[in-house]
Amino acid sequence: MSREGYTLGREDVLGHPALTDPDTGLANRLHFELVYRYMFQAGDRGMAFTIMLVAVGGGRPLDIDAEGLRRMGDTLQSTTRLSDLVAHVGGPRFAVLLLGTNLPGARIAADRIESALRETTAEPISIGIATFDPRMKHHRELLDAAEAALEKARRAGGGVEMG
Repeated sequence: MSREGYTLGREDVLGHPALTDPDTGLANRLHFELVYRYMFQAGDRGMAFTIMLVAVGGGRPLDIDAEGLRRMGDTLQSTTRLSDLVAHVGGPRFAVLLLGTNLPGARIAADRIESALRETTAEPISIGIATFDPRMKHHRELLDAAEAALEKARRAGGGVEMG
């Protein structure tokens, strides 16, 4: 986005201590929730968006040092578009808000993310995807669908599942 010669990028939005995860430099859970709830409310106006939940490891606790976590965050950030919001939501778990993206587009993005993350860890990578549906009335419905898809991917030993 540009305004009178001033270009705003992801780095301009991220960095505020209240909205940034100190371990990864990504958006934190609060930042994700604020943007997600806003997008959910705008979803009935025709804006396509998809939630992607990414978990590294098979659901068991992982011993990932700060450098490994930062590397995963950097990989996610560099693999997504500038318009997407990547957030660290705890442990080796991330959420990606894909704006203007339908399910087939999200699947392409998930495959790209999974491939890139494989270069940073030997742990299984599980990804759950769910796309906003105007029939959804509560913001929890979309997150629950993405969570269910993520759990299905975890039970399968990793990979991408769509909810």
